[in-house]
Parts: sequence; C-alpha cells; structure tokens
Amino acid sequence: MIHSRKLVALAASVSVTLFISAAAANNGIQKYPLNIQGQHYVECLGEDVAFDINVIGSYHEFETKSGKYHLVDHWQYTWELTGDQTERTWFAHGASPFSLNVGPGETFQWGENFVARPVTGDGPKLRLHFRFKVTVNANGELVVLIDDVDGGEHLDFIQCIGKP
Repeated sequence: MIHSRKLVALAASVSVTLFISAAAANNGIQKYPLNIQGQHYVECLGEDVAFDINVIGSYHEFETKSGKYHLVDHWQYTWELTGDQTERTWFAHGASPFSLNVGPGETFQWGENFVARPVTGDGPKLRLHFRFKVTVNANGELVVLIDDVDGGEHLDFIQCIGKP
C-alpha cells in the first residue's frame, strides 16, 4: 500500500520535471498531457483497484528579480477505477494544484480531493484525499512536513462513502 502511494507521489513529481513537452500559450502557460496507471488496495472494498488517470496539465514557471524560482502547475484530470475482482468501475473528474518555490529556502506542495461515482456495479462512492507539503528554510532546516501520501494522517487515501 505504501508502495502505491509512493508511486503516485513519484509520478506527480516526475511528470512535472521530466515529461513536460508542451505548447506555449501567449501568456507563458505551457500545457501537456500525461497518463498515470497503477493499482492500490482499497481496504473498505476488500480488493485491489486499478486506476487510469488522464491529465491535462497547465504550468507557468518564472524567476523573480531577487532570484526566487516559482513553478505553478494545475492538473485537470479524469480517473477511471476498476475493481480487480468485482470489475466494478468508478469515474471522477478532478483538479490538483501544485506549486514549487525555491530560493532561499524551498516550498513544495500539492493536494488531491475528489469523489468517484460508481458507473457499473453496486459499489459505494469512493473518496480520494491526500496532501503533501514540504517547507525548508534558508538554513536547510525542515519547517513544515505534511505527508498524507506516505504514512501520514490518511494512511488509506481511498475511502468508501456509503456501503460497499
């Protein structure tokens, strides 16, 4: 379970830095497509759920006169989730803000919060919620760590709403 959370977190981070092959808009906003696939055990369903996420990302990066670097990224996505044993499916639309601010010190953060509705089968709605934030001051000291992705407050970041 922790492995799949790390995979989602890694995919989010890597996508921003490595897979940006974008077309520029007149306002400096870049757009890019991304697809993330994986699997996560959902305890309230008692089965693994495969997910297929299609993302359209929009980002803008700039540096201020003082030398601070800023990256603002926004994902619009659709999720399709399928239970491995029951083959029930869920579908959701969502958005996820992401920001990175560097120098001196650094802040890196993003969050997810959406509800997936059942499309086939008699399953419950699924709620996905997690957030991640790291702030390091100019001396390199950790000031803030919110990590619902890897062992934080929401260990099971996909929860059932209603009866399974």
